[in-house]
Amino acid sequence: MGKLYLGVDLHKRSCWVTVLDADGHLLESRKLGTDQWELLDYFGKVRKPAALAVEATFNWYYFLNLVEPLGLELHLVHPWKTRAIASARIKHDRLDSRVLAELLRTGFLAEAWIAPRAVRERRQLLRYRVHTVQWATRAKNCIHAILNRNGMRSPLRSPFGPRGRQFLEGVELASPDRWEVDGQLARLDLLAGQLRELDREIRKRTKASPVAQALEQIPGIGPFLAWLLIAEIGDFQRFPTAKHLASYTGLVPSLYASGEHRWGGAITKQGSTVLRWGLVQAAHRAALSPRFQDYYQRQRERHGAGKATVALARKLAVIAYYRWWQALKAAGPPKVEEVRERSCAGAWSEDRPYLSD
Repeated sequence: MGKLYLGVDLHKRSCWVTVLDADGHLLESRKLGTDQWELLDYFGKVRKPAALAVEATFNWYYFLNLVEPLGLELHLVHPWKTRAIASARIKHDRLDSRVLAELLRTGFLAEAWIAPRAVRERRQLLRYRVHTVQWATRAKNCIHAILNRNGMRSPLRSPFGPRGRQFLEGVELASPDRWEVDGQLARLDLLAGQLRELDREIRKRTKASPVAQALEQIPGIGPFLAWLLIAEIGDFQRFPTAKHLASYTGLVPSLYASGEHRWGGAITKQGSTVLRWGLVQAAHRAALSPRFQDYYQRQRERHGAGKATVALARKLAVIAYYRWWQALKAAGPPKVEEVRERSCAGAWSEDRPYLSD
């Protein structure tokens, strides 16, 4: 029996599955619910060897966690690069899953890297901290808006320190404004406690990582940003050069070429937005350090503050590449478990269970 090729058009409550044989003949096309037991029952009975392609939609983590142990060769589809679906004039779930199966069978599938489960959990932890900081920033902005609405200014530079809190708690406000300020202050206290716990966990993990220790030596990168880079980049050996890593961050200029004409544009903004945000935050801090201050000022005079920050963020990504490479070289060859984890990340591996009918 030949290899099977499955295309899955995944949605929140349902998915459409198309199964093709090695010659492209349609064997099955049906709609499934996304309930855990229904998915396990169907994909657990698929004859092996079989390859499965699914787009990187919002709930692909859930689908991958269920199907990954079943012994299927998994392929994560890059949605933006799969133009055959995006530009189709006739578009529905049955056709989309058929196109995915055909692209997988013919070898024209634009794939994205499947991060191992440990990396996905690490990313979830760090992105939760990013969101927690964003929630705290929104709460502070609400308090600033209330003060501005009432024509008031804090006598201190920041109204959120110990003395600033005394000012906010004692200032006279109308009842609705007082309720909102008290509620936002209580929210800030709650978020501050959560941030302390998250930072404690992140510091504990960075101390055990030689790569994180090496990245922390770069100006602008602390324990949180070092662990963020490790989580968002994932398998470092995917990038043969520093230019490949810089391109992955989306901080490189776009290029348009036709015939003898070539012109550049804005940065591509491809890849992880959290990774790009982290490098830009590091660049803001690194611009104040003696090591990068002159470079940042030169770029600022030529291109402005915004482009200078992006240029410095890209430079930090290149430096992080070589620091990471040196840390791995000093640590020696990876352990067997680490090699096995990387081999399981993208496709079939012998240590996965082999299920048959």
